Amino acid sequence: MKEKYMSHLSLIINAIIFIGVGISLFFLPNASLGIFHFVVSILMSLLGLISFIFNILKTKKKINIFISISTFTMGMFFYANPNKFLIIFPFIFGIYMLINGIIKLIAYSIYKSDKLKGSLAMLLNSLIDFLFSFIMIINPSRNIRFLAMILGLYLILFGITYLYDFFKDIFPKAFSYKKRRIRITLPVFISVLMPYQVYTKINNLLAKYITPVHINNKNISGKVDLEIFIHVKNTAIGRFGHADLAFENKVYSYGCYDEESKRLFNTIGDGTLFTIHNKKDYLRFCTSHSKKTIFAFGISLNDKQKESIKHELDKIQENAYRWFSWQELDDTKKYTDYASILYRETNATFYKFTKGRWKTYFLFTTNCVKLVDKVLGAAGSDLLKINGIITPGTYYNYLDKEFKRQNSSVISKKIYSGISSKTKKK
Repeated sequence: MKEKYMSHLSLIINAIIFIGVGISLFFLPNASLGIFHFVVSILMSLLGLISFIFNILKTKKKINIFISISTFTMGMFFYANPNKFLIIFPFIFGIYMLINGIIKLIAYSIYKSDKLKGSLAMLLNSLIDFLFSFIMIINPSRNIRFLAMILGLYLILFGITYLYDFFKDIFPKAFSYKKRRIRITLPVFISVLMPYQVYTKINNLLAKYITPVHINNKNISGKVDLEIFIHVKNTAIGRFGHADLAFENKVYSYGCYDEESKRLFNTIGDGTLFTIHNKKDYLRFCTSHSKKTIFAFGISLNDKQKESIKHELDKIQENAYRWFSWQELDDTKKYTDYASILYRETNATFYKFTKGRWKTYFLFTTNCVKLVDKVLGAAGSDLLKINGIITPGTYYNYLDKEFKRQNSSVISKKIYSGISSKTKKK
């Protein structure tokens, strides 16, 4: 399989488009809103129509057809009723900010309970989200201009990331990896399902079992020293993905693997780290048992970066203590919880934490991606989500974009699949 790399020209064009649209929305919100309404309503209508035709001819699933019809109908409704669109759009944004506020309030309670630094900042962020939500929900029609300016500012900052990447490609030696930089990423509601969307596109091209599909490796000297794995599966939870990493053939994965500690609809629990000394055993387990598809991004590191990675992994495990799955405690029968199965199949070693940021797992903040980001940050990754919420989709988008850049340290991309040949023919 081959993917097109992002040329210097495409980077600068993307930067100009995003910054240009952002400036028009920020400084000319009234004029820009009419164009924004037209584009959104037409795109929704076309997307719904194309999706409807595709689902009628291919999948024939009733739920997909219903979603396609709903998207088309909503697009046409917005096109015919611009005033309604200018009310509904800020209202939806208000709901989105409300959800963000609730997530950060829960995160604040965890920070407070675990005595972590940054609890006050998390509380302030939550209150700001609640304030924006209240403003948008109470009177959406009066605040559409304000929302347009916020959207414009976001697009300007997003465009600047492309501009930064352009200069980083042109002058690679001038950009040091010593310090992390704030990078504006796609909104959570867009990026969260991105790995699954890519998964569905390449479904029929994936190799059987564990054989990797290589996405043409870049012509860059150097070898893969660190791999980031983005997992995806065709289930309700699996579509949101999971992320972990392999360094020096050893896998590190963070999550909540103690079933008895889970609470709040399984979004909170005891933070658990497991390590596996053979990467192939783990990949085989994920593809054969869990039926996952894994996007593996290979990163080349210099000696100093490798030392920084080792130091960060050691630092993460400073407050860790050995935790045993049910299978380890009682080998007289086969337990069916994930940790026990993982131990039987891969001889995984589990750890919990006495204190620190990894003590409590929370799906939306202190999650699997946060640990990967913390480790990769030691090598100079400049992905740092300013609102504190990083999803596997956010990370997939970042790594895929870095892979497509000509002078980045992400030098390979592979796909491991558990899809059987019978499944592929459907």
